[in-house]
Amino acid sequence: MQGVFRYAAEHNLGWSYTIAPESLTLSVLDLVDWPGDGVLAALNTAEEAEHAAAMSIPVVNISSTLAESPSPRSMVDNVAVGRIAAEHLLTRGLQQFAFYGLRDVEYSKRRWMGFHQRLAQNGFEPQKHLATPTFGFIGKVWIKQHEELIAWLESLEKPVGVFAVSDYRARHVLDACEQAGIPSPQQVAVLGVDNEQVICDHVVPRLSSVARNDTLEGYRAAELLHRCLRGEAPADADEPVPPLEVVSRESTAAFAVADTRLRQALEYLLDNVTDPITVEELAEHVDVSRRWLEYAFRDALGETPYQYLQRQRLLLAKRLLTEEPDAKVYRIAQRTGFSSVKQLSAAFQRAFGVTPGDYRKLL
Repeated sequence: MQGVFRYAAEHNLGWSYTIAPESLTLSVLDLVDWPGDGVLAALNTAEEAEHAAAMSIPVVNISSTLAESPSPRSMVDNVAVGRIAAEHLLTRGLQQFAFYGLRDVEYSKRRWMGFHQRLAQNGFEPQKHLATPTFGFIGKVWIKQHEELIAWLESLEKPVGVFAVSDYRARHVLDACEQAGIPSPQQVAVLGVDNEQVICDHVVPRLSSVARNDTLEGYRAAELLHRCLRGEAPADADEPVPPLEVVSRESTAAFAVADTRLRQALEYLLDNVTDPITVEELAEHVDVSRRWLEYAFRDALGETPYQYLQRQRLLLAKRLLTEEPDAKVYRIAQRTGFSSVKQLSAAFQRAFGVTPGDYRKLL
């Protein structure tokens, strides 16, 4: 909604908006004979898609539930969401991984695809459990799903990192772990999607989540609708919006590494990621040689200590660029352990394909 409002304000559109007065949702199925000019809609079912296709006014889809959209669509890059999730769980030293998704839902398929592909690069084969989506079902399906989820979690080899298709499903994983007596994050690290603070900050442990760029999704949706209202033909292909980052909280805070020295090194590194520490200082802190540290990181995490440290710094820089839009880039470089803006910009562009300044323009 913020992205839609921003686009409308920047282009002096003077749009007025109709929303459901009491309920939290309003479907295109409810817009029979509605005298509006255009619709931004989450098309989640075949019935909604069919109805949208028959409407006489422009419709822009903001959902990636369906494989094919009958109208232009603005949505997150779901394959990239899965890749980012895998990379975050890999940094925890885990050797076992699992995905909790939805049956016959396109964004779930694509998040699994990115998750699976990224883990395969490191030689891992994740487990998968799919639940029936809740678009309109009634009865005791929730109870059955919860029982099936507990049984699946109990069957997994542990410690394991579980990537859930959404924060709502991730919360179910945490609830199931608590009921089954499985400690999280020590035995089950849990990661969701959407960074819904009302969920993430109010469960125990607090939930780590892949943050989407919702503002940019809304901005592009409004842009697509504006084009349609002007009679312009939007591009045929969906243009996915890259996700932002993983917002790390307690549900993925544990390190699944057996060696105490390596665990201490990882904890020290993350506690001091904002300081310009070196690999030599890290090795000295845990009283090991640099060579031992190099081998231990490669065996457990598939990368060198320098690569791990650099990636954590870049992710922190990403978060600061997002959360502090007025902060100078040179200040962010200082706060993320980089010696200069030039060093940060070069590393940022290699990792993400854009400079810090250009990245801010995408927010």
